[in-house]
Amino acid sequence: MNKYVLSIALLVASTGAFAQNRLVKKAQGLLNLTRTEMEKKQPIDFAKITEAQTYLDQALKSGETKDMALAWNTQGELHQLVFTEELNKAAVQQPFDTVGFSKHLYGCLDAFEKCNKLDEKQEYLQKNKENLMKFRMFLMYDGQFWSQNQKQEEAYKAYDAWLKFPEKYSSVANEPSVQNDTVFDRNQVAYYACLTAYQGKMYDKVAEHLDEALNYEAEAKTVRQLHLASLLEKGDTAQWVDASKKYAVADEVVAQNLLAYYTENKDNASALEFSNSLLAADPNNKIANYSKGVVLFGQEKFEEALPFFVKSTEIDPEFTDAYYNAGVCCCNAGYGINEAIGKKKLTKAQYDKEIEKVKSWYKKAEPFFLKLKELESGSPERWASRLKTVYYITGEKAKEAEMDTYLK
Repeated sequence: MNKYVLSIALLVASTGAFAQNRLVKKAQGLLNLTRTEMEKKQPIDFAKITEAQTYLDQALKSGETKDMALAWNTQGELHQLVFTEELNKAAVQQPFDTVGFSKHLYGCLDAFEKCNKLDEKQEYLQKNKENLMKFRMFLMYDGQFWSQNQKQEEAYKAYDAWLKFPEKYSSVANEPSVQNDTVFDRNQVAYYACLTAYQGKMYDKVAEHLDEALNYEAEAKTVRQLHLASLLEKGDTAQWVDASKKYAVADEVVAQNLLAYYTENKDNASALEFSNSLLAADPNNKIANYSKGVVLFGQEKFEEALPFFVKSTEIDPEFTDAYYNAGVCCCNAGYGINEAIGKKKLTKAQYDKEIEKVKSWYKKAEPFFLKLKELESGSPERWASRLKTVYYITGEKAKEAEMDTYLK
C-alpha cells in the first residue's frame, strides 16, 4: 500500500512540473504571436501580454517549474517586448507610457540577470549578457524621461541604477563596456544623480555619488553648491562647515559664505584659523589671500588687509571682489585719518599734512575702482558712488560730475 501511495505522489509531482513547463510554453507562444503582429505594424496586443504574464507568474512562483532559466528568459523577453514598443513611440515623438517603459525596463534587466544565474547549460547567457550591456543605456533615457516630467525621485532612481549597474548585474560586471562605458561619462551621470536628488528633496542621497560628481569638471561648482545646500536643508551645520573648508580653496563664493558665517557668529578665532590654514596650504592661492584680507578687514585692520587683496588681484586679474575690497580698504584708511584729525590739536601745517594723507589714501583707491569699472561696466552701482567719493575728496570736480551721470 505504501508503495502505491509513493508512486502516485511521484506521478502527481511529475505532472505538476510538466504543467508548469507548459505554462512557460504557452507564454512563449503568445509572445511569438505578438511579435508577428507587431512585424505587420499592428499595435501591441496587451491582452496577450497580460495573459502571458499570468502564465509566467504561475510558473515562476509555483516552485515546481524545472527549467527556471527558460522561465526567467521568457519573462525578460516579455518585458523587452513592452519597453521596446514604448521606446519606439518616444523615438518618433508619439505619446508613450513612461511608467510602463520604466517598469518593463527594470523588469527586463532583472529577469535576464536571474536567468543568467540559473542558466547552467548557458543556453541564454551570451544573448542576455549582450542585452544587459546594450540596455544599460536605456536607464539614462529613463532618467531623462522622468526629469522632463519633474519626477525627480524616479529620475534619481534611474541614474543611481546606471551607476550601480556593475554591482547589481554581476553576470556583466567584468565586461569592458560596463567597466568603462564609452557612451556616457560616469562622472556626468553622478552629477545628474546629485542634481535630481537635491531637486527631489532627497538630501541624504545628494552625497551618494558625490565624489564622482565632483570629478565632473563642467559642473563641479554646482555639485559643491548642491552638497552644501543639502547639508543646510538637513540642518547639519557642523558638516556644512567641514565641507565648506574643503571646498573653499577652489571656490571664492564658498570661502566668503564661510567667512560670513564666522562673522555673523562673531567667531573671529575660527575665521582667522580658517584663513591661516588656507595660506599655509598655498601662499599663492587667491582665495587664501582673499580670505586673510576679509578677516583683517573685519577687524578694521585696513592697511594690513590691503596687501592680501592686492595679491589676490595679481593672481587673478579679474577678481572683482578683491579690487572692490582693496579700494574700500584705502578709503577706510583715509577716512580713519580724517576722523582722527578732529580729535587732535594741530597747527595749520600739521593739519594740511594730515589732509594730504587722507587724499593720498583716496587716490590709492582710484585704480582699484577704475579696474572694477572696466570689469563690471554694466554695474555702476558697484563703483560709481565710490569713485564719486574719491573725486570729491581729491577735489577732481569734472570726474566727480561724470560719476553722477552713472548714478542717475
